[in-house]
Amino acid sequence: MSKPSPFYVYSLPATLLASLTPTTFTPSFTDDSNTIESLTPSTDPNTKFSTRCNTCGVYNESTDDQRAHFKSDLHRFNVKRKVLGQDAVEQAEFERMLDELEESISGSDTESDESDTDRITNLLDKSTLTPIQEDSYEDLRVHKSPFHTFDSSLLPPDDVFAVYSCLFPASTSEEGLQLIKDQQIGNRLTDETPISAIFMLGGGHFAGAIISHKQNIAKKNDPVTELEHKTFHRYTTRRKQGGAQSANDNAKGKASSAGSSIRRHNEAMLEKEVRELIAEWKPYLDRASHIFIRANGRQNRGMLMGYDDAVISFRDTRVKGIPFSTRRATGGEVKRVWSELTRPRIAKRELFMPKPAAKPVAKPVTSITKIEAEVEEPSAEELHTMQIVAMVRKSRINPLTAYLTTNNLSADFKLQPATQYHHTPTALHLAASLSLPRMVTSLLVTSGADPTQTNDEGRTAWELCGDRATRDAFRLARAELEGKSSWDWEESGVGTAITKEEIAEREAKEKAAEKSARAEAVRRLEQQQQRSGPKSFKKLTSSVATGMNATEQMLAGLTPEARLRIERERRARAVEARLASARRK
Repeated sequence: MSKPSPFYVYSLPATLLASLTPTTFTPSFTDDSNTIESLTPSTDPNTKFSTRCNTCGVYNESTDDQRAHFKSDLHRFNVKRKVLGQDAVEQAEFERMLDELEESISGSDTESDESDTDRITNLLDKSTLTPIQEDSYEDLRVHKSPFHTFDSSLLPPDDVFAVYSCLFPASTSEEGLQLIKDQQIGNRLTDETPISAIFMLGGGHFAGAIISHKQNIAKKNDPVTELEHKTFHRYTTRRKQGGAQSANDNAKGKASSAGSSIRRHNEAMLEKEVRELIAEWKPYLDRASHIFIRANGRQNRGMLMGYDDAVISFRDTRVKGIPFSTRRATGGEVKRVWSELTRPRIAKRELFMPKPAAKPVAKPVTSITKIEAEVEEPSAEELHTMQIVAMVRKSRINPLTAYLTTNNLSADFKLQPATQYHHTPTALHLAASLSLPRMVTSLLVTSGADPTQTNDEGRTAWELCGDRATRDAFRLARAELEGKSSWDWEESGVGTAITKEEIAEREAKEKAAEKSARAEAVRRLEQQQQRSGPKSFKKLTSSVATGMNATEQMLAGLTPEARLRIERERRARAVEARLASARRK
């Protein structure tokens, strides 16, 4: 466990500062059962061999444990990283990355962060973007800690003094200690006092501040000295559905609702306001010691840095991420982040101990056992299939196009295993069977998928279409590609080519015909009512119509509009009857 100390990292007491020494960890080896003797095949039929995941490097004591590991989020994430050519991560690093992914974009300051439908995919998307520089130094890589740790004679032997290393970037804790001593502040606040900047952006909420490293001691409850601060909010997220409007447009196409137009306008205004504020604070940012940024996603980061004439560059070594979870971007949260960063922690030494290394052992020369065959890892083709199928099902058009290009895969890539995808062997077959017209258009026009490919049943993708919109997508693609591609459209079975203008004309005719049919039905009904009249209806004697008078029987099967007209006519006749009766009297 760890707890915050009452000290401020830039104004540590001299006695404490003098007592600090870099923490040293003595490497050790674990003497587990993975020795040469224990791995030697045994004649005992009840002996269980350890199985190892080649992707994650994790040992499991039984096949059940290994099967459970293959279904875990860690294994799924490492498999996707392997496809992208990245190294696997350990469980502790994976959990830290998940924590950094979290970000609250709505609700109160105390709300938990918003969760995505597929956190593994979102985490993978984040990890493949150009990252904000994080602090991973040689002496911290062993235990993946965001802290520099120090021993102190003023602390119990089992405790260490931990300082966030992002404040004092150094290759070793010894150099970090020297930086801490060099950056101690005097008692006066001058123009030369170091400053730092914090920017938080997410879900339409923005909060930023320029903070002096000198605390305001007079305010014990709020000692943070803000030279500049600004917060504002724009309605950009889709309520009850989550995500920015631009992200939804990229995934599903541009929406045409009034709310989507408002959100797009607000996104543009938010970007303009953020960049104007950063330009206004340029004199501060030019001399800032650190620039802390919490903005998940390519679009949010693009609002803050990396654009044309940007004040903050992606290559700026002062730019750092916030090494812990944060809440919604507010002025109070910015102050809390700075207080958390600059308040050292007193923690147990065991929390920072590097993971003990196992003794090197010789692998026994054994043949592939039946157990290993049962838990055989997926092939490269199956890994590609997992990615392609997931993106097609979610209609993620741009990511699918980029994935095929990056991995040099054809749009006609055969999904594996073939026994599982015998009905939909290609991405085009799958998109057609799921009735995804925009995905069909992208695969045919952009990626160059072959519409003549057939499945094991001899059916083309056109024959798997489930609705007219998907069939129209094929016909539109034929109109655009006919004469430009070498496909035999007659062999593909795709209907005659059609243009968008012809589709619009067809829909207009259908609406007009439907409107004319409704009008004709109303006209016939009115004529029937005029010929028969309410008095010609007799009371039905069947059990279904028991208790209904002639008028109710007549109105039972009519539309609301027809019933309203008859009711008005009945009231008019009643008025005429009363007037005639009055005249006779």
